[in-house]
Amino acid sequence: MLEEQYNLQSIRRLVLDLPTASRGTFLEHHTLLVILQGFGYLYLNERKYRLKAKEAYYCPPGALMDVRVGDAFTELELYELQYEIWTAAEYDGERILYNKSTAAHIDQEQQLSFAVNEEAMTKLRALEEIWPDSQHTLPNNSSQRQRLLLDATFKLVIHSLFYAGQNRSSDEEWKLRIQQAAEYMNDNFASSITRSELAKRVGLTPEHFSVSFKKVMGIGFSEYLTKLRIDKAKEKLLGADRNLNKIAREIGYRDGLYLSRKFKQQTGMAPRDYIQKPKKIIALQYLGHLLALGLMPVGTTTKLLHALPYRNRLDHVADVGDFQSLRGIAELQPDLIITAWPNPEPWTKLATTLSIPWGREDCLDELLRLGKSLNRINEAKAWIEAFQVKEKQAAEQVHAVVKPGATAAVFEFWSDKIWAVNSGYGRGLRNLYRSLSFRPPESLIPYVTGSGIGLELSANHLAPYAPDLLFVSVWKENGGLAHAQQVMSSEHWNSLPAVKNGHVYPIDLQLFKYNDPIALEQQLQVQIELLTKVHKKPHFTK
Repeated sequence: MLEEQYNLQSIRRLVLDLPTASRGTFLEHHTLLVILQGFGYLYLNERKYRLKAKEAYYCPPGALMDVRVGDAFTELELYELQYEIWTAAEYDGERILYNKSTAAHIDQEQQLSFAVNEEAMTKLRALEEIWPDSQHTLPNNSSQRQRLLLDATFKLVIHSLFYAGQNRSSDEEWKLRIQQAAEYMNDNFASSITRSELAKRVGLTPEHFSVSFKKVMGIGFSEYLTKLRIDKAKEKLLGADRNLNKIAREIGYRDGLYLSRKFKQQTGMAPRDYIQKPKKIIALQYLGHLLALGLMPVGTTTKLLHALPYRNRLDHVADVGDFQSLRGIAELQPDLIITAWPNPEPWTKLATTLSIPWGREDCLDELLRLGKSLNRINEAKAWIEAFQVKEKQAAEQVHAVVKPGATAAVFEFWSDKIWAVNSGYGRGLRNLYRSLSFRPPESLIPYVTGSGIGLELSANHLAPYAPDLLFVSVWKENGGLAHAQQVMSSEHWNSLPAVKNGHVYPIDLQLFKYNDPIALEQQLQVQIELLTKVHKKPHFTK
């Protein structure tokens, strides 16, 4: 008698490719997630699991499931298979009666995930090929032959995933379990984690777990957990709140005194000394902020190294390539990596990582935050005070020529659109709206102040949003310059008051796309020159 029947209900291939991308739903069926590439996180009934390629994860009916991409570098690509399980309940010699089972048939306390071998992957691809095109669920008019073929192929997939793993070599099996244990520790370091509990979770005896963990990870279980927690403490010590008791509780220790002892054992210095110690810094973002604080990083990206605002300032700074060049970063052996990416995980394995979301605060507030984190608060305050003097002088110069209260905006030309830029994207708008006290047109205020990306405009619909002072930038790639020239020769453009009055000011994106103290200072000088017509030609690079 067949004890269980598996019936496939749907198969989807999903691609999540943004830091905020997710797939959330209430599950009515048993569900398998098979990760093809990338990594991410599965939130299942408020528990968090780390997803990685060539692993399968089971989610029971009735669960709240949310799948999120892990970072901005790669796509998270996966299969989502939903199916029903029917369990034999009665057999009268002629018929088998089945009941639909909604109970979880895998204990996730004992089994975190399943390795997907090549056999299972081949069968999954075959299953996708015979599934009806563009259908997430099987149509009611499917033929019996098609239904049988799908069911048979799906049962082979289930066997490959759930049972074929039983035949894996013992070496492969325990290595996989140790990797799962390490991932669990990475995600749950703030909780109480014991060797016995973790060994049980991955199905090993405590003794076997200890020997295997050191063999796979290179250090023992306790050493790994201590290092993980102290690395997290280093990150938190760079934040605004440095209360040791609070940090201790957040990383899994009982109090600040115990944290201090562990910290000194691990690093050779007390937390206070760590804060004050000069650090070798890699700047993947916030380069201008560091320079304003008088700090020279040991490395930065190719793009920032050659950026206009920092020209002739970075003679001894190494080029690490782009922000994904982990090998180039690692070779410099940094103490600290500064980034704006919301998920700093790729770099935390190399050094303490400070991640500050870009554009959430005024850039001078960001300067204060970094100054406090890097023991340079006095330098931050001094820079801001000096800039405030320059702001006041700039306002006096400009208002002698342009009346206060005039409206101003930045329109940026792309290949297929005109973008009224939000102040969070730089382009010198902070200076226009704060230093020089101009304001956006009323129609643009909801779009260019506060959160958001701005407003997309068309060439024949500019007039309702036109300011008195119009600053123009051009994203030249893919035809942006040609589009700008076309629009600027049109009747719609030439009828704008700013164009008629000679108040159009082209700005160079190579300087104005940056939004940091060093760039801000240079942008203010250019804006003074443009608005007071010191130069006959506008600051613009063709």
